[in-house]
Amino acid sequence: MEHRAISVKSDLDTLKNVIYAWGAELVGFGNVSDALPRQLEHLPYAVSIAIKHPPLPYGLVTDSQVTIAYDYRSSAIDRKLLTIEERIKVYLRRKGYLAFPIPPDTHKKSKKFISRLYPLFPHKTAATCAGLGWIGKNGLLVTKNCGPRLSWATVLTNAPLEVCESPIEYSRCGDCRKCVEKCPSGAIGDRKWARADSNGPLIDVDLCRQYLQQNEELLGYSICGICMIVCGR
Repeated sequence: MEHRAISVKSDLDTLKNVIYAWGAELVGFGNVSDALPRQLEHLPYAVSIAIKHPPLPYGLVTDSQVTIAYDYRSSAIDRKLLTIEERIKVYLRRKGYLAFPIPPDTHKKSKKFISRLYPLFPHKTAATCAGLGWIGKNGLLVTKNCGPRLSWATVLTNAPLEVCESPIEYSRCGDCRKCVEKCPSGAIGDRKWARADSNGPLIDVDLCRQYLQQNEELLGYSICGICMIVCGR
């Protein structure tokens, strides 16, 4: 048993490199025990993974050179993330641990059972606990090098991973107001996120929803993403 324990520990230490080899472009481990609902308390650790969106002007929807929306959805990226987190799940379960994958956010409207779990645990929590990014004034997960232009997936587990010792607790937006000034709906306030702050949402969800509905009538689908374009540029 002693040799098995050493082997398992060694495998967990190298897991991050394995995940990079599988195609993830950002990987982090975080202790999320303080943020879990009762249903998931037995899975106190998170593997947070992300893949960058292609360089702009990928996904731009324009009309006479005016940008209407940024279509950040990518079925190819989503499939890659799903494949990676399935491999993580198999890897951890073979070591004798529990593993519960939460797919990319574009699956939120899926009719599958997993779609009901998104409100219980967001990818943002995993990523901030893993030290990979913070929540911007636009309410999106923002990273230093890519802004919010990444797609995310999470695997919750009880495996004793070597988690980030300095999770991100506060906004790093500073005095930047690009998303505030460019939001076509005026939905983004000028508030900075803090993990311990529960004083209401960062954005006016009603104004945002109204604008998305307008774009659905115009473009055929509910999307905007302007705040994703301007952030981090």
